[in-house]
This record gives sequence, structure tokens and C-alpha cells, in this order.
Amino acid sequence: MASAGDTSYIAGALLAALVPDAIVAYSDAGVTSRMVEYAWRPKGDTISFTKWNMGTNKITSADVASHTEAADTSGSYLNSDKATITNAGYTVMVPLTEESLLSNDDSPETQIGRLITNAVRAKQDNLLNALFDAFTTNAINASTAALTVDHLYEAFGQIGNASDGDMPLYGVFYPSQLNGTYGLSNDLITSTSFLGSDTLNAGLKSAVYGQVAGINLARSREFTPANSAIKAGIFRKDALGLGMVGYSKEMPFKVTAQYDGPKALWEYTAFMFGGVTEINDAYGCEIWTRYQA
Repeated sequence: MASAGDTSYIAGALLAALVPDAIVAYSDAGVTSRMVEYAWRPKGDTISFTKWNMGTNKITSADVASHTEAADTSGSYLNSDKATITNAGYTVMVPLTEESLLSNDDSPETQIGRLITNAVRAKQDNLLNALFDAFTTNAINASTAALTVDHLYEAFGQIGNASDGDMPLYGVFYPSQLNGTYGLSNDLITSTSFLGSDTLNAGLKSAVYGQVAGINLARSREFTPANSAIKAGIFRKDALGLGMVGYSKEMPFKVTAQYDGPKALWEYTAFMFGGVTEINDAYGCEIWTRYQA
């Protein structure tokens, strides 16, 4: 068997032991990034999301006063604000040696292309999920307890206190926060309050709960666990923003292949330019719960 060298190890489907269908482990990708505001620009050092009626000068029902005939109406100043992303580059490179190419009956370059694209998409989710910790107006600190339906209702109420309620709410959680001993499933199964409910019945069949407490639930592994707990989040679409620059709106990153002759290897590199930002803190809620013993 050909050696892959010290920079790459491609062992799948070697001619000496060919397996027709390769087993490929993909990252969760395109989860949170599909639930937030998305802005794309062909070029730009920064990307800004404009916000109205969220800054120092706002107009509310308190500014609407009774009127005395022929009297002047006092002015109520209104300003717009913006949440700005300072774009940054993100890159990943996977080397592929000629030895690996010639030792494999399948197409490792095809698998690399798929996996590198998947990793870039997952990085977008990773950056957005990290912003859940930045929600300070609304937060549920239950880092020693399992996720419950009560937590979801509490988050719904907290966000509702500060928003107009026009948009649906999304919740992105680590898999074990939804299913398992410390998952939402445990509350649904052990509490007699949910016996016979459509949500429980669906969860028993598929372990997917869809919408609970008015919140559309999704799972993602793009979190950084700490002390057996995860800081997940519930949010409106306009709570967070994803900004990307260049290439195309649908695929805002580039994958290129470059051959290094002296080393006899290909270098597959993906690059994206952009970032994430919190648009409105009050439109999201951090959910900090335990996910394992």
C-alpha cells in the first residue's frame, strides 16, 4: 500500500480492499445559517444591517398624545442604527498526494471537495452558535439541569416582552439537549402533562419534535461544550446576521486545486470572506442547560 506521507492520509477504498460504498462522516451544516438574516456583497470590507426603532430615539405609543385644538405637536425624534460585520477570511486546505490518488480505486478528490465544502458551511453555523452566549437581555441559566418545556415557554415570553412578535422563533440545540437523560425528551416522556400529545407521539417515533412552545427546534453539533453544559439559543431571524462577500450569493466561498510538482501532491483549498453579528440582543435568548452527567 502506498504511503500518504506526513501531510495526508487517504485510506478509503484502497485497491487491496475495495469497498463499493465509502462511509463518509459529514458535519452538521446549513442549520443556524438558514435561520438568520443573510446579506451578500460582491465586495466590501464591512457589511451592515440597518435597524429602525431599536436605538436611543424610538417611537412608541407613549409618544402619541392627545391634541388641543390649534396647539403645536411636539416632535419625537427617530433614528436608525446599524449592526456591522468586519469581514474576515476563513480558509482550510487538504493535501492529496499522487500516491494516494494512484492507490485508490474511488475518487478521493471528489470526497475532499464535498467534505471541504461541508466544513465551510459548518463553520458558518459554528460562528453563529457562538453568538448565543452574547444574548444578555434574555437568558436562562440552568447549567446544572436538563432542558424542559418550561424553559422554552420562558424564553418565548422573554423575547415576546421585547419584540413585536411578527416573526417565528427558532431554537438551535446540541443533540443531547433534545434527546437523552438531559434532553427535552426526558421532560416530555416523564411528565404526565404531555401524555397523548401529538408532540410526544411524534418524538417517540422519530425523536424529532418540530415545534414546541411556539419554537421551531433544530439540532446542531457546532457548539463548544464546557463543564457538561451547552449554551444554546432561541431567537428571531432578525436577532443575528450572517454576511458573506464575493463569488456568489448562493455559494459565497471558493474551492481551488493547486498542484505542487516538487512534492507531487494536490492542495485543495477553500476560502470564504465574511462574518457574523448580533443585530438585536433582545430578540434572542441564551439557553444554558446540561447535556450530560
